[in-house]
Amino acid sequence: MPWMTDLFRTANDARGPFPDRPLSRVTLPGTHDSGCYVDRAVSNALSKTQSQDIYGQLLGGIRYFDIRPCVKDGRLFTYHGEFYTGGPIDGEDGILMQLRRFMLELETAHRELVILNISHFYHFTHLSHELLIQQIVATLGEFLVPHRQGGINLFQAPYRTLLDDGKGAADSIRSRVAVLYDGALDTAREEYVASRGHALPKGFFVVAPKYPMGENSLYLFDQYSNSTGVDDGVLFNGMQTDQLLKLTQRNGYGFAPNSKWTVPEGYDANWFLNQARGVPRTLHLLSWTLTPQKVLGDPLEYARRYANPRLLAFFTEHGRWVGQDYDPLADPQVNIVYVDDYASLLHTNIASPWFGLAMPVAISARLNTGALGAANTW
Repeated sequence: MPWMTDLFRTANDARGPFPDRPLSRVTLPGTHDSGCYVDRAVSNALSKTQSQDIYGQLLGGIRYFDIRPCVKDGRLFTYHGEFYTGGPIDGEDGILMQLRRFMLELETAHRELVILNISHFYHFTHLSHELLIQQIVATLGEFLVPHRQGGINLFQAPYRTLLDDGKGAADSIRSRVAVLYDGALDTAREEYVASRGHALPKGFFVVAPKYPMGENSLYLFDQYSNSTGVDDGVLFNGMQTDQLLKLTQRNGYGFAPNSKWTVPEGYDANWFLNQARGVPRTLHLLSWTLTPQKVLGDPLEYARRYANPRLLAFFTEHGRWVGQDYDPLADPQVNIVYVDDYASLLHTNIASPWFGLAMPVAISARLNTGALGAANTW
């Protein structure tokens, strides 16, 4: 579903034409541990988070992917925990080829953007990094955003600029892929990335303050709830309250409270204060995921039965957002709606342009055009 292409033609919204908006004022649907879609007899219970492969997720409208690579038997795979191996990254059956297939099937007039956040490297050496980057460039090179981080701010530049190679050719604007390389703030700095951040290929970007890049520094607010349920318990907040507090009181939370790296000099230890229409150069992620699930022991089952059916209400229950309804034109922003088993609940309003899409995709698309309401109103 090329839903971003439909938005690309939107010109009468209060935020102005979609092509002129930066990603920091766009909402994208994403999947948590996107590569963990493979059935494993023993380790599914704590680690399998998706029911479709990457190609299926792309067809379903997902545009932000959490890819966590490991090296196993000479190949690159995704993983989730020590005992679960997900889908392969390389090879004819791998995630990169699935993405290439999707990009090749898009029409020339389509204007989609896919973001791969590749992080949490396991058993990686400098050679592993080089191999992975070579595989990405070899498979997706023609589709990668045609800019280096030294020349553009991925989260602040107009959307159309990310798709345009600037050469003026007929295909200079096309659907693209951007790679956030080591885009996690809860892991140690990768020496390979720290030494080569300015020299990564076109289409590759790093996040600050882990890897500061001056005026082109990018910030990803991604604060996992670490909750066992949607609602509050006797002693601890549920995921709903946890994520609401973090998105509305960002300056109360550290950049990397659980990491093995130190916030560089010149940065406050905490995230930035809320600002009108969102914090520039920052994407804010709603972490609507309860994996690993300590109650049912199955993240897919919990997402289907409890988490995903509550997602729309998180945005629409009156008065939740600092005394008002969630307003995509104001702050706090939600730029990435990030879930397990994204396709477990569909939007069923037959009058909606997003009828039949998975609810996280439909919600994200709608937030780029206006406020949400009850599911039968949009």
